[in-house]
Amino acid sequence: MSPGPRPPEPEEPLATVARRTVVRATVPRPGRRPAGPQLADLDGRSAYGPALLRSLLRAQLATTIAVLAPAGILVALYPLLAVLFPPVATATVGPLPLAAVVLGGGIYPPLVALAFWYARRARRVEERFAEILEEG
Repeated sequence: MSPGPRPPEPEEPLATVARRTVVRATVPRPGRRPAGPQLADLDGRSAYGPALLRSLLRAQLATTIAVLAPAGILVALYPLLAVLFPPVATATVGPLPLAAVVLGGGIYPPLVALAFWYARRARRVEERFAEILEEG
């Protein structure tokens, strides 16, 4: 039995094949900074750092106000109804006072949902800020 046909011999020996080299399109120049913001910009020595921090604080404040406004309205709604309509303050639903039912079923679940939304939104704001610093 013959082992089969032999593969053809290479035309050039391996020693004469050219070596591959890595070619860069751009050469980093010493002393030049990347175009985007850097973590070192936050120290306040440049005008860019305080602007970045103000931007972050504005985004955090907007998120906080977006949560506190509906939460404040929600929490203030029942006492306002109790003052405007006194029978609401003494009403009962079965054996439970209306205040317990409203707090347990009408106020706490939306407050918990607002808390989850706030945590998710605050995390996104901080992640975007971190991405801006990493991209630079």
